[in-house]
Amino acid sequence: MKKPTFIARARRRTKRAFTLIEIMVATAIMVVLVGLVIQITSQVLNVWTRSSGRLSALASARIAMELITQDLETAVFRNNNMQWLRAENSTVTTPGGSTNTVSLKLFSPALDRPEGPGDICAIGYLLRYADPVSGEESGDDRLFVLYRKVISPETTFNELMGVGSQETLDWGAWSSGEGADGETPVSTSTITADDYLVSNIASFEIKFHVEDDGNPATTTLVPGDTLFGGTSATVGAGADVSARFQKPLAYADIRLTVLSDEGAAILQSMAVTGEDLNSVLLQHSQVFYRRVYFPARPI
Repeated sequence: MKKPTFIARARRRTKRAFTLIEIMVATAIMVVLVGLVIQITSQVLNVWTRSSGRLSALASARIAMELITQDLETAVFRNNNMQWLRAENSTVTTPGGSTNTVSLKLFSPALDRPEGPGDICAIGYLLRYADPVSGEESGDDRLFVLYRKVISPETTFNELMGVGSQETLDWGAWSSGEGADGETPVSTSTITADDYLVSNIASFEIKFHVEDDGNPATTTLVPGDTLFGGTSATVGAGADVSARFQKPLAYADIRLTVLSDEGAAILQSMAVTGEDLNSVLLQHSQVFYRRVYFPARPI
């Protein structure tokens, strides 16, 4: 008898596709996840931009503060009717407004002085709104630039010190022309890209104070420009002012307002956007202070 043959038939599995609802839910979840990733990335980039801007501002302020402090602390003063320091208050104008600054000239044994005989150098600080490369005060690449010019001790001694040269520091070799050795002296017109110190210093101010006379009713702050010695002195033994300002300088308060890189970019487009400088400084700048004492006294 023939045995029956059993044939096993494989069941066909039914292939099931995603439904429209499932696709829509997956798409919505993907959109939410992508949105969250973009938002987190944007926040991280914003934090990084602000942090890098603060670090850049801090670096610029530190460089400027250290050198200004060094020059003021070692500044040379003499009671010999010659001018040894001149700080004139002024402003720097931009398309969006103006900021305060000071043009500073003094004598100091700079540590970074040019090689040669002698040690006392003529030093000048000047804040401009100009192209940091070309020095031009026009164009779209202008920034706040703080310049520091250091004259060699030899040129300082031969051209900028003594009778006929040092009664005031706003004329002669200080304002134009060249020294005997062809070196360019300190002046607004002769500042070059080589004198670049730092950029994005939007405001540079120094307030000078004389020694306290013991009277609580009087102030130690020198009003207006500070001229120690020489013609039209406003402070020191030779000053033709009230007795309380005929004392030696005691200390100076330095104030630097430093723009972030983002603020500098906005500043460069102010002529087109019409942005107000004060609003830009309020949002994109930091203010740094330092008090510098004058350890030496005039002789």
